[in-house]
Amino acid sequence: MNTTARTLLDRPPLPLPRCGRCAFTSRPYSRRKAADLLLEYAARWQQVLAAPGTARRHDGTLPWSPLEHGCHVRDMCILFHRRIDTFLGTAPPAAPAPGGSEPPPRYRDEDARRASEELGRAAGALAGRLAVLTDDDWEHEDPRFPAPRPNLDLLTRHFLHDIIHSLSEVLNEARGTGRKAVGSHG
Repeated sequence: MNTTARTLLDRPPLPLPRCGRCAFTSRPYSRRKAADLLLEYAARWQQVLAAPGTARRHDGTLPWSPLEHGCHVRDMCILFHRRIDTFLGTAPPAAPAPGGSEPPPRYRDEDARRASEELGRAAGALAGRLAVLTDDDWEHEDPRFPAPRPNLDLLTRHFLHDIIHSLSEVLNEARGTGRKAVGSHG
């Protein structure tokens, strides 16, 4: 590794900007905390999915119901777990595309209780994976991007922000309170 690249890796990761809509901050945090944050956010999402009327859209600005948002978060956990495998070069061979013309299921048609259980399992599996990443893994760069490439640490912080941002929007829409912060983790 050349000296310039080594110097860049030695620097602490830059924080993501503070989100003005959900107040999420992503100061460089202990990487060991990522798994705990994910589980905390997933538990909050499971509470949302357990609430009555979760499949109903509110008369607000959000295009999706809480159920649709929760299903999206579940799928983000599944996909991010696969993305870690891609980052680290441990991805299994890609499965062939499913045949047939059956359309994919729609989030609005899913059962909230089942989606909550699946979200819990997906977040738990991903949190387990995050918890065992090494320092070298966290610094691994995404090979699909041109230099400078984002590393796994940066993309994990973006991922966590996406989850809390959606949660903040759903909770605030339900309360009719506008854009207050749900939480600020760094």
